[in-house]
Amino acid sequence: MENTLQQKLKAGQKPIGTFFELGNPMAAEALGKTGLDFIIIDNEHGPFEAETTMEVIRAAELGGVCPLARVRETSRPAVLKLLDVGAKGLIVPDVHTVEQVKELVEYAKYAPIGKRGFCPSRKDGWGYDYPGTESVAFQMGYHNDHTLLIPQCETVGCLENIETITAIEGVDGIFVGPFDLSISMGIPGQFDHPDFLAALTRIITACHNNGKFCIYFTVNPKAIADGFAKGFDAMAYGLDVAVMIQAYRDILEAVKK
Repeated sequence: MENTLQQKLKAGQKPIGTFFELGNPMAAEALGKTGLDFIIIDNEHGPFEAETTMEVIRAAELGGVCPLARVRETSRPAVLKLLDVGAKGLIVPDVHTVEQVKELVEYAKYAPIGKRGFCPSRKDGWGYDYPGTESVAFQMGYHNDHTLLIPQCETVGCLENIETITAIEGVDGIFVGPFDLSISMGIPGQFDHPDFLAALTRIITACHNNGKFCIYFTVNPKAIADGFAKGFDAMAYGLDVAVMIQAYRDILEAVKK
């Protein structure tokens, strides 16, 4: 499966996705029928391990929605396993320093950009997806170009280093986690605070000045259009399970009236 999120971003489209928490592969396949552009399989706050993530990735591909995954931690196994089972990109939480991001690049990108360990795996059909171009060098270059590494900017440390972080080769974009960022800034949930709005502008500017994309998360569907108006390149809306709960609540409330 091609990296359709990457293609849409390069084409200047406005992709919209959601966090995947429900855990059932059939739910991921069903989300592909909604028109969503991507899902983020949440290995940080969700119930997933690499094997389950692989099943969800397969279902997402079947449903036609691009599967990203959020890693549980900044470590080589956490990064490598999710890439090898076929995630098209990784969202990386709890980023604080430039050194941490450089370490992530080493784990997630093959040489000469990083030091990712090479092994044929599900991501490349165990080495059989590229007939006539089976060389290791081709496969390394292909996955460097088509697998997205996306640190989260959700700490003051990341914000203070955002210009340097977005300039690092191997970083493809930034994901803004507004809740934790606002908490880290000492203004929890104050998304209209001048300092928070200035931080968003700084992040977007750093990304675009370095040729990187920027994704924003919101739990308010009315804020999706506003996010694009601010200059974000893609939007992640809510958690699938929360959307489902609210949809049923709205239906039942309407029926009871």
